[in-house]
Amino acid sequence: MFYRIAAVTLESQIELPSYAAFRCEPAKADVTLEAAREALPEGGEDIIREPIAVQKIGSGWLYHGPTQSGLTVSEDYTKLRLLRQREGKLNFIEEWYIRIALECLLIHRGYVSVHAACIELDGNAIAFTGPSGMGKSTRAMAWMNALGAKLVSGDRPLIRADGQEAFGVPWDGKEGCFRSVHFPLLAIFDVRRSQSVYIRAMSFHQKRRLLMRQCFLPMWDPDTTAVQMANIACLASKARIVRIFCGPNTDDALALKRALDARQIYKEAADMKAKNGFIKREIADENIIFPTGDNINKFNGTVLLNNVASFIWGKLQTPVSFDDLLAAILDEYDVDEEKARTDLNDILQKFREMDIITDD
Repeated sequence: MFYRIAAVTLESQIELPSYAAFRCEPAKADVTLEAAREALPEGGEDIIREPIAVQKIGSGWLYHGPTQSGLTVSEDYTKLRLLRQREGKLNFIEEWYIRIALECLLIHRGYVSVHAACIELDGNAIAFTGPSGMGKSTRAMAWMNALGAKLVSGDRPLIRADGQEAFGVPWDGKEGCFRSVHFPLLAIFDVRRSQSVYIRAMSFHQKRRLLMRQCFLPMWDPDTTAVQMANIACLASKARIVRIFCGPNTDDALALKRALDARQIYKEAADMKAKNGFIKREIADENIIFPTGDNINKFNGTVLLNNVASFIWGKLQTPVSFDDLLAAILDEYDVDEEKARTDLNDILQKFREMDIITDD
């Protein structure tokens, strides 16, 4: 069986149900997948254990996990061999092994796997990305409901490093959207929750930092990771990447589309972010920041936050500019802009004196 994913043709001895839409006529294979009823090799030491365990074996790799199966992968990712002691359909973790090996090969072919919800509208692709829980899927769904967009991939679309095209993949998330399609890439949206609707330009540094957080990096393989970092830099320099502020409803989707069409985009602004190693807890109706890990010995005591400071701290968990923090405060509280600006400056100054935020 032959499957075509972006620029890679896979020849497989095993039927891959999720890849059905990607079946193609027999062709020269870029990568082969064989199956063998063998036990896993013993005695190896894992390089990493998340999201899958990886061992170095000979001139390649072994992916394995909690099940009694694994995948051996050649160093160039062109020869895959599934080791299992049973017959039958692939399980979830075995599909994961295959996906990661193919993603690594695609890196060397100039493709970036981005954690995003990708839609197609009027023949162009738009990818919604951002931190987990920010609302990528709900924003994509709002565009589908309001504008008739169609889902390309709900979780990890492939995007060419030159920023020209986005591709559907056979390893989607909970949406189970397996579409063998590709469209010109119109934009990548860095999603932020907001009661206001607007778009902000991003600097090259901000774009690259975003993609470094949202793109697949095979850290067990320094050479492939280096190629991916070059791909990310290329994508950051060539793709249209902007930060969007909106809610998850259809009215916001329509307003955002109008702003995009009219090129109503605010200028880029420097970001701030809360430092790692601090957590906020609500105890007896009070919001308190605690140090964790190494910060316990470096940081003396805890920080008590009022409601506004607690709200700002929550926004600082992702990179955010001063102006966008100010807009969020004006949305959330009944306060005039001058007072909000003064209070925000005072709170940020205290956070800087405590050394709990940093310029991102």
